[in-house]
Amino acid sequence: MLSVWTSGGPSALYGDAFKPLPKNMLVFGEITFTRLPDSQLSRVQVTPSDAARIVKANYGSMERWRVVFESLGGYVNNNEIIHDWIGTKSLVPKALPAYIVRITGPPIVALGPSSVVNHYWNVIVNAITGRIVSSFTYD
Repeated sequence: MLSVWTSGGPSALYGDAFKPLPKNMLVFGEITFTRLPDSQLSRVQVTPSDAARIVKANYGSMERWRVVFESLGGYVNNNEIIHDWIGTKSLVPKALPAYIVRITGPPIVALGPSSVVNHYWNVIVNAITGRIVSSFTYD
């Protein structure tokens, strides 16, 4: 699943792949997603179209899902930040080069007592390995 490099290297290929996330996709501050520095872009092995294909193969093969948003950036799960005994952040995980791919299609009924219907499935794909890291729906 290696990407095809252009003459400008990974910065030319992936430099414009970052799009800021809408606030509702930040899951109430539980994730951070920022632009990758050029030094991290060289680690990216998955193209945006590969990430979309991976998501659709894992979540949308039986339904009529379509990709409505994809962005390459540095993903951090803020729930993995460790605070020391006085509340200071003592360990902040390094940002993982990842894609956030948003798909939509048939309504998604939330699990739990409320049975809220959501319209988007947001999937985080590791941009180095192509593995799905996490997925969520909040809106």
